[in-house]
Amino acid sequence: MYKYSFWHFFIFFLTLEASAGLIDQANDLYEKGKLPEAIALYKKAYFSGENPAICYFNLGNAYFQLDSVSKSIVYYQATVSSAPDFFRGHLNLAISYYSLEDLGRCVASVKRALEIEPENEKALLLLGTCYRRLKANSEAIIIFEHLVRLNPQKDEPYIAIAEIYKDLLDNDEALKWLSKCPESGKNENYVNLLKAEIYEESQNMEKALFYLTTAFNKNRNDKWLLYRIVSLHLGMGNDLVALQQAASGLEQFPDFAELAVLAGEICFKKQKYEEAKRFFTIAKLNGSASGERGLQNLREIHLNTNEHALTH
Repeated sequence: MYKYSFWHFFIFFLTLEASAGLIDQANDLYEKGKLPEAIALYKKAYFSGENPAICYFNLGNAYFQLDSVSKSIVYYQATVSSAPDFFRGHLNLAISYYSLEDLGRCVASVKRALEIEPENEKALLLLGTCYRRLKANSEAIIIFEHLVRLNPQKDEPYIAIAEIYKDLLDNDEALKWLSKCPESGKNENYVNLLKAEIYEESQNMEKALFYLTTAFNKNRNDKWLLYRIVSLHLGMGNDLVALQQAASGLEQFPDFAELAVLAGEICFKKQKYEEAKRFFTIAKLNGSASGERGLQNLREIHLNTNEHALTH
């Protein structure tokens, strides 16, 4: 299953309300997206003696936005060297390391940030994510549980803990944490999908189907959710229900070749050859090689039937 990605870490940008002239002008250029011009002015501000830490910091931000992460790291390192207790400098340095997959240095930098602001949720989330990616599951769970206590209304830490337990094949514990997720959280539909996958792995197909259907009803534009529902019905032996839902789905998604192939295969299995031909034709017209193979199988059935009739 595709893992939901809520782990997007964005750098902090700092604007001083009463900053000196050149920094103020550079900030204005930065906010307008004129990054090369902003960089030139930040450097000029630094050489003019304006706040070095802020110059370094926003140079790091500008280079990060330009995807020159190695340069941003140089300036964030200069930031924390000149202002050791500057929380945002340490956190942005950690985020830069994370973006380069340098998880060890990311952990060290974010830990330093947390020494300054021990309960900053963004820093804790980054630390927990690093631990998780490093397979330090116990440490990750401790961090995410702390985030749950800090802000019980955010569902990301619950999901992260559930995914860790799922990876550890402890589906009962995973479901326990998913059941604790705040209702109507911003990731509610992903929670439904995760529950469906866990129940499917546990061979509890009825509950898997319930959560898949719940997810689809909340996002009826997701054609692949519908495909999964049809496939699950098929796996449960509900062929006619699967066919009905596939046919209905093709009314909504008329160019969905994969669903048309699935419908054609059901009809072929049930020897409903005319219906199978219609669905395989839809698939073929939408670029599916499987649709063409289905039509070829139907031609062979027709040929064999005619030959049988002629010899008897």
